[in-house]
Amino acid sequence: PPATPLRRRPRYRPLRLALGGLAAAAAASLVLGLGWLVTQGGSAADSAVPGAASDAKEDTGSAAFGPRYLACARLVAEGRVTALEEVPGTGGVQRVTLAASRYYKGDGPVTFLRDDAAEVPLRQGDQVLVGLSPGLDHPDRTVVGEAEIAPVRTGIVAALPASRTAGCD
Repeated sequence: PPATPLRRRPRYRPLRLALGGLAAAAAASLVLGLGWLVTQGGSAADSAVPGAASDAKEDTGSAAFGPRYLACARLVAEGRVTALEEVPGTGGVQRVTLAASRYYKGDGPVTFLRDDAAEVPLRQGDQVLVGLSPGLDHPDRTVVGEAEIAPVRTGIVAALPASRTAGCD
């Protein structure tokens, strides 16, 4: 009878199985980690503001300007940039003046400091929504442009009634 050739088992099969298992575990960890991040809402910058951690749960339209933030903020206003001037000796800090058209919290002239190298550069005439927490000269919340402001404005208006009873811890 003719001899049947012997089949050899691949030598690297256990290594392939181990690497495949590691790849599957890494993919599962990535999916679970991203899911956790999505459910957390908010950002690291929010933790510097009193009560911001709970804004995502309480807010009805914009986590950045939720009831707790509105309760604690010293100023939340919207308007057009009327003046931009560099503050001498600060290395790129600008003093921004707004002609406020809406005050959601606070009142009076709206002037604040802003880094010249901020993500969205401001120009005279830009529509801006700003929020300042107590003790800050730089806004901790800034939204630029009517298209970006409109949905945030809706959230602020919805959150204002709850902000009147929210505590500022």
